[in-house]
Amino acid sequence: MRLNKQYLASGAFVALATMLATPAFAQAQPQGQTAADDTPAAGEIIVTANKREQSANSVGLTITAASGESLITRGVSGPADLAKLVPGFTFTQSLYSTPVFTLRGIGLYDATFGAPPSVSVYTDQIPRNAPVMSDALDLDIERVEVLKGPQGTLFGQSSTGGAINYIVGKPTQDFHAGVDASYERFNRAEIGGFVSGPLGDKVSARLAVKTVTGGAWQRSLSRPDDHNGDARKLMGRLTLDIRPSEKVKIELMATGSRDQSDPLAPQYAGTIYNIYGSQAQLTASKNPFGYVDAARYAQFTTPGQAGYSASFLGAQSTLVTRLNGTDAAVAAGARAVLGTRISNDPRDAEWTPGLLGKSDNSYYQFAGRADIELTDTITLTSVTALAKQKLAYNQDLDGTVARVVDVPLNGNVRTFNQELRLAGNTDKLHWIVGGSYDNVRTEQNNFFRLNDYSGNLGLIALTLNNYTSRLRSYGVFANVEAEVVPNLTVQGGVRYTNTKQSATYCYNDPAIDTAQGTAIIYGSALNSVPITIKPGECFPTTGDLLLGTAKSTIKPVNSDLGEDNVSFRFGLNYKFDQGTLLYATVSQGYKAGTFSAIGASRVLQYTPATQEKVLAFEAGFKAPLADRKVQLNAAAFYYDYKDKQVRGRIADPVFGLLEKMLNVPKSYIFGIEGELVVRPVDGLTLSGSATYLKAKVTSDYAKTPDGQAVYNAAGYTGNFRDSELPYTPKFSANADAQYEFPVSGNLNGFVGGTLTYQGRQNTTFNNAALPAVDFNIPGYATLDARMGVATADGRWRATLYGRNITNKAFTTAISTYLDTLIRYRGKPSVYGASVAYRF
Repeated sequence: MRLNKQYLASGAFVALATMLATPAFAQAQPQGQTAADDTPAAGEIIVTANKREQSANSVGLTITAASGESLITRGVSGPADLAKLVPGFTFTQSLYSTPVFTLRGIGLYDATFGAPPSVSVYTDQIPRNAPVMSDALDLDIERVEVLKGPQGTLFGQSSTGGAINYIVGKPTQDFHAGVDASYERFNRAEIGGFVSGPLGDKVSARLAVKTVTGGAWQRSLSRPDDHNGDARKLMGRLTLDIRPSEKVKIELMATGSRDQSDPLAPQYAGTIYNIYGSQAQLTASKNPFGYVDAARYAQFTTPGQAGYSASFLGAQSTLVTRLNGTDAAVAAGARAVLGTRISNDPRDAEWTPGLLGKSDNSYYQFAGRADIELTDTITLTSVTALAKQKLAYNQDLDGTVARVVDVPLNGNVRTFNQELRLAGNTDKLHWIVGGSYDNVRTEQNNFFRLNDYSGNLGLIALTLNNYTSRLRSYGVFANVEAEVVPNLTVQGGVRYTNTKQSATYCYNDPAIDTAQGTAIIYGSALNSVPITIKPGECFPTTGDLLLGTAKSTIKPVNSDLGEDNVSFRFGLNYKFDQGTLLYATVSQGYKAGTFSAIGASRVLQYTPATQEKVLAFEAGFKAPLADRKVQLNAAAFYYDYKDKQVRGRIADPVFGLLEKMLNVPKSYIFGIEGELVVRPVDGLTLSGSATYLKAKVTSDYAKTPDGQAVYNAAGYTGNFRDSELPYTPKFSANADAQYEFPVSGNLNGFVGGTLTYQGRQNTTFNNAALPAVDFNIPGYATLDARMGVATADGRWRATLYGRNITNKAFTTAISTYLDTLIRYRGKPSVYGASVAYRF
């Protein structure tokens, strides 16, 4: 207790350093380990943050690392569950179900298949270039490492927020095998295993496979027997370890997966078209689902107000007319838009009958790594990877049985990566120099079925957005770590990156009357000059539709973007004799500009967001205490964030507010993090970690560089200054307890639980001038529990578990597309059992 009180009383790193260096508290070094040595002691976890194996306590970065066993214990099966381990990390899905990772407030919410992330994902340092390429990340994992802060010098430009590195199981020189199986609520079953061993004197192999089925936890509001959410996954990985000589090691890896799971359905959360200014207006409308909100109605309908929408009254009138019309099918569509029931039960959802169901997604990656020891201290490493993600599935973006926005999607992402580096390692000096090349090609086709959309006045019922893009990136980098005096290490790194990108857009109507052969679009509906196009021709325009000067491109729109940048990192590490590490870093990272698969009526909406930059300052400590029974880590950081990339909104004269890639000029992120692990008695491990973030826009921002007014998702325009950054909860935390105790000679029992908290967050920019109350996600906490038995030698384990055992209803994302507000919900309580056996 005396030591804990001293830490709590210390308000500065200098005072803390003095305490930790005091001989009275010094702890014995593990045998063979010096103070400056970064060799892991017994029980410490190894990380590869600097592209070499080190103890996590010797790396001057904020790192969360967990073993594969810990991931299984906590129910972490992929990036979606990492918040159970990593405070400050959020996972959500975009409108098109593409995953979005945000770390310490840095992330890119985009629905494009090949969108480069702000938080990069790797498998054994091999990049997964886009978040959609996340299949099989939970297959046969040895450990996961989450590196916080810009990692551009060693991990490239798509890591301004950080990097996630999954380390997979490796081939062994002796025979080993294992199997894991589980069954849980909603008939979800999972079974997987591995076999590993020698194929000869110089070759060993490891084969891992897994299959997941069932789990349909969503149910239709109008069709109780119609369920959604079944998983149908099959994945496998074959790894070969080849040692032709003592100086050469070659690793070959082939990974493949097939995913035919149901896409997640959204939950209807209302529509603004039920809002009226007075009871008299509501009565006259004959809208049984309407309600009076005079203040908000005035915002929507009064020119000059921040929330004014020129299309609001027309769209509302169209829906009510359809609702009260004689065409039963049309009336049913309007009734769904206006009157779908809003439920707080996370299982309740709604979708167009027959729309969802099996996806047709697949992924493969072939990778090779060669390490050649040129001398006793210098190694040449080559890492090569070729991958393809194929996607085909349907998405309901209105959360109703109507066809307001039903979107079948298909496309693919193809990547090639090559890195060549030379590394030298001595007792006092570690250095790396190298180069990298990345080639990413994306194709995405979005069909839009808009039959019941309020703005569909006979113009277009089915449209197709064809999008292709290519990114080529070249980089050269260097990094050095040197112990300049005993216990003091200086680290510096730099990377130069040159990126060339191109994109092609064609928004068209594939259902033009083939007998006529042409279609007249826009025209009198917009008081514009009619534009005649043929099947497959592109109808985005230049000029001004409302002034009658618009002209269709007819041909696809091509755009190019070339950029370069220099990222760097400089750091100081001081390690006391008893093992405590103090560190401070200054780093700068970039994320390349990005195109987005956006459908629009005007060419100007296709312009990309340019590259963003983060200048980060961080200081922290890692303190193993009480003979390593206590681990205390903490860090404080400040990010100067420039040109943050966002998928904002501008007014489209045809479709209302549509998304566009934008740059927010200036913002900042300040944060404090802490982690505590305590092992007070044999068998008991208590751990907790927390992150506090303050993230705001600091510049005036109301219009794009070409003068277009920028809107938030709620439809308000104005100055974005002082808005919180989206998907950035101020406070997030997790806590875990695990107690193991002997039951008999070779049998142990265990019991444990994990509490995860995510604070309130907004999903769009929000301040006094830009109200967006409908887009706030309330804070929530979930509790998991587990108990079971295992043999002392680790050969088998049986577990009973519960996830979200309090059945907390929570939301993970909120969005809107055209007529309705939708939200995505987290799973309700899930109970299950699992067994694991190792041969």
